[in-house]
Amino acid sequence: MSKTPILPAPTNENIREWIAGQMKENNLTFLLAFADDGVIWGRMDNDSLVIAHETTQKEERKKYTELHGKTLQQAYAFSDKMEVRLFRDEMEKWKALKIEDEGETIITESQVLWGDKLDEDEYQPTGTGFMRLLAERKGIPPQIIPWDKKDFGKEKCVRLEVRHTVKYNDDGEAYVELSRLAGLTVGEKKKNLEVAK
Repeated sequence: MSKTPILPAPTNENIREWIAGQMKENNLTFLLAFADDGVIWGRMDNDSLVIAHETTQKEERKKYTELHGKTLQQAYAFSDKMEVRLFRDEMEKWKALKIEDEGETIITESQVLWGDKLDEDEYQPTGTGFMRLLAERKGIPPQIIPWDKKDFGKEKCVRLEVRHTVKYNDDGEAYVELSRLAGLTVGEKKKNLEVAK
């Protein structure tokens, strides 16, 4: 994988516009962001960035995290081709990287998302490709994720695809040099699957 700095980086005031611009320019599908007050999912829809909480009824929106520069910690905009990663440096300034696959050894890991049960009572197709999931464990809040296919059930759930670049040191030992998010898919609940690409 290659890492390329992206300049200029955003400011707190233009964070949403900057992310949406990067997603449009680089043909990225999904957004996963972490803020002081929760997890934020988003996706591109007709060249516009749609955030999960925007797909709920107005009275429900307060339950979910919004995208604000002041509370955002880091964000990953991604597709199967590349990732744009946004994070704060040690001086609290925004930095951004474009991470793309290259010809090296890559391992794809499939991680189970928290929230592995469709909320049938609340499920309403929004036209923007989101649905609400519940976790089987108590205490985990529901998530609204950018997935609109009801093609999973008791044995299957939505999974986050992560790609790892494998390098070797002088002694021939393998290590993961860099990782990036690559997409969402449906897979088995019971185990994480690692498949060499």
